[in-house]
Parts: sequence; structure tokens; C-alpha cells
Amino acid sequence: MATKTSTVIKVEKFLLENKTKIKIVHLDESARSAQEAANSLNTSVGSIIKSMLFKVNDMGVDHPVMALISGDKKGNEKQILLSSGYKGKLSRPNAEYVKKITGFSIGGVSPLTISKNIPMLIDDSLKRFDLLWGSAGHTHWVFPVSFSDLIRLTNGRVIKNLTMD
Repeated sequence: MATKTSTVIKVEKFLLENKTKIKIVHLDESARSAQEAANSLNTSVGSIIKSMLFKVNDMGVDHPVMALISGDKKGNEKQILLSSGYKGKLSRPNAEYVKKITGFSIGGVSPLTISKNIPMLIDDSLKRFDLLWGSAGHTHWVFPVSFSDLIRLTNGRVIKNLTMD
């Protein structure tokens, strides 16, 4: 069995504490991108949850915003900004900022264990799938989840038009 990193153990502990029966899965191949994850899992790329951190600079103060986006879509930055509740300029942060805010490295950002102080926006188009796959904190670890459990576990808000093709 592959060694679990501290970030993977953190996600696994979160799943146990929230009384789920979800088990994390180790992948032999990297799942750094949605396409790589889909290939490793032999599933549709749309069923892969992309956990994308954005930041809104409002009068010199950066506010993080997490968007959970279907793997076959691109984020609609106008809608992400509008849904965040912040005013200002939306941008994609660098790797250092992502690690500082989420505790995860880019390519392994889990939608779980994110601070409840960060707006969590969920792509409405993810509900097309019975089973979704999210990062478990590392590029080789994932977890399966239903759309309803994703909402419950992340305390996220489902947003229409959060993405575009």
C-alpha cells in the first residue's frame, strides 16, 4: 500500500469525523489534472471535481474564494466574483498562496477541510453525475462522493452558470 502523506491523512480523518463511509482511493498514475484523474479512474472527465482557489482583491485586501468545478468545464470568473459576495478584482493566486490558504499543493487541493470562512461555490453542472471524484490531498489520492454529500461535507453553495464550456 502506498504511503499516505499528512494531507491525505487529514482528509481521511475529516471523512471519519463526519461519519461518512467514504474511503479514499490510491491511484497508480498521477491525477494532477482532471483529465489524468479521469483516465486513471476510467470515468468521464466531467465527474472530476476541480478545486480551484481564487482571490478577490478588494481595496488592497485579498479574500480567498473556492470554486468546485466540473472537470470538463472552465470557471466563469464573472459569476465566481458575483457569487463570492466580494467586490474587487478576481485572480488566480500563485502556488504559495494556495498552499498557505488551503494547506494543499496545486494538483492535490481537496475540497474537504477548507476553512468555513472561505466562500465555497459548487458548480451546478456537477449534479449531472451520480458519482464524483475529488482530490484527497495528493496527486495520487482521490475520494468518491455524491453531489449531495459534496454539498454537505463542504458546506458549499450550488451556483448556476459558475462555469462555461
